[in-house]
Amino acid sequence: MKRKGLGLMLLMTTVLLSMNSCEKYEDGGTKRKADDNLVGDWSLQSYYLNGAEMTSSLIITNYKETYSEDGTYGRSFTDSSGDLKTASGTWSLESDNALIKISGPGSFELSNEYSSVSASEYTLLKLTKDELWYEFINGGATHEFHLAHN
Repeated sequence: MKRKGLGLMLLMTTVLLSMNSCEKYEDGGTKRKADDNLVGDWSLQSYYLNGAEMTSSLIITNYKETYSEDGTYGRSFTDSSGDLKTASGTWSLESDNALIKISGPGSFELSNEYSSVSASEYTLLKLTKDELWYEFINGGATHEFHLAHN
C-alpha cells in the first residue's frame, strides 16, 4: 500500500512541476517573465549583421531604448554629426512573448551600408533582467542588437 501512495505522490509531483515550467528564449531567459524583464532602460552593447559582429561599423553612438510599464517606447542615440536624436512610440509583446511590436518611431541611420533601417517587429532571442537580444529583418539583411539593462 505504501508503494502505491509513493508512486501516486511522484506522479502528482511530476505533473505539477511540468505545469510550472515555462518556455525559454533560444539564447536565454523565460517568456513568462518577459513583461517584467523588458521594462526599463537598455543600452546597445553589440550589433550583428547577418550573423557577423559589426559594432565598429555603426555610425551612431550611445544607442538606448526605454520600455515603460504604460506601453510607451523611447529610443535615443547620437548620429554621425554628433546630434542627439530621439523618437518615441508604443510597444507591446505579441506571439506568446516572442515578438516586440513597436509603433511610431520610424527609421534611422545605422551604418554607411544601411542608411535607413526601420522595423515594427523585433524577434526576441534573449530576455533576462540584464540582457535584451533581438533581431529584425530590413533591406534583406538580418540585424541583431544586444542590449544591456542600465
